[in-house]
Amino acid sequence: MNKYFLLLITLSFIIFINCQVNQEMLNLKNFEWENRVLIIGGHGSKFKSQLDQINFKSKEFIDRDLVIILLEEDNSRISYDGLNTISSIDYDSTLSIRNKYDFKNFKLLLIGKDGSEKYNSNDPININVIYELIDGMPMRKQEIKERN
Repeated sequence: MNKYFLLLITLSFIIFINCQVNQEMLNLKNFEWENRVLIIGGHGSKFKSQLDQINFKSKEFIDRDLVIILLEEDNSRISYDGLNTISSIDYDSTLSIRNKYDFKNFKLLLIGKDGSEKYNSNDPININVIYELIDGMPMRKQEIKERN
């Protein structure tokens, strides 16, 4: 009986550990000189429309060292591979980003590798606009040259 009880407790513990949400603490400074960051915040039709523009574009995001942060009302997430893999972001990090960049309604924000704001929109845009902006940046041109 004790063996079964111990086994049950062990399995319950393993299930509990695996079911916990892995939340990532986030500091945007950590991305400087390594990644560009695209932050999309909001909800409703504008948010969904922008996400529809991004889906299935993972190669382009990876190629441009672009991290995506999704700030929703009750759930914030981050992806390093064009939405193929998504991790949750902790509440304090979410609040910090919301306050720093004034995310109240829908907003799209592009931050360059130097940490500065490169583009800001209150309306969904064609994702190719972001690619063109990035591809026109001097650092990106250098990256392309070095990769070829």
